[in-house]
Amino acid sequence: MTMRRPNAVRTLLPTLALLSLGCATGRIPNTDIPDTRENRELIALCERYRHAVETRDTRALLALASPRYFEDGGTPAGDDDYGYDGLQRLLSVWADEVRGVRYEMRYRRVTLDGEHANRAHVDYTFTGSYTLRRPPVDTGVNQPAGPSLRIDPVRDATASPEDAEVWFRRVADNRLELERVGDEWRIIAGM
Repeated sequence: MTMRRPNAVRTLLPTLALLSLGCATGRIPNTDIPDTRENRELIALCERYRHAVETRDTRALLALASPRYFEDGGTPAGDDDYGYDGLQRLLSVWADEVRGVRYEMRYRRVTLDGEHANRAHVDYTFTGSYTLRRPPVDTGVNQPAGPSLRIDPVRDATASPEDAEVWFRRVADNRLELERVGDEWRIIAGM
């Protein structure tokens, strides 16, 4: 009988280890998101978005956006609101001014919208590091300074006046709002 007990323990321990691993896989790897088919679809779309940001692929970013894309700017005034056409213009300036990008996303929550079927929100924290073209200095000789993105610089970013590019870094929370169109998810706000 004493021989059976060690054998039982030897078979019980691997079984318990496998069961505990089964419990550990309840989340999509490297996220806080429950592992479901729909959540995997949403995170896959967000990863395509992240990759398009890193490669500065404005065509891919526009392809991920819904034609009904709309940003309200988060202010009561409507002068900073824009739709799909405004997104196109913004991405055009962005592609011209941004040189290098590293964009990391930590997915925190996926919420299916209870009021609107086929809508979802993906909350995440991003770390964006990028090189921006330094806008030309306005010399006062009727020379336009050119478009400029309004992006918060790193504290005490160092760049001499001769430098044509400046590194910036930003860490913030964001939400992508998504809408299912047919069999695909599209971004309707949050880029």
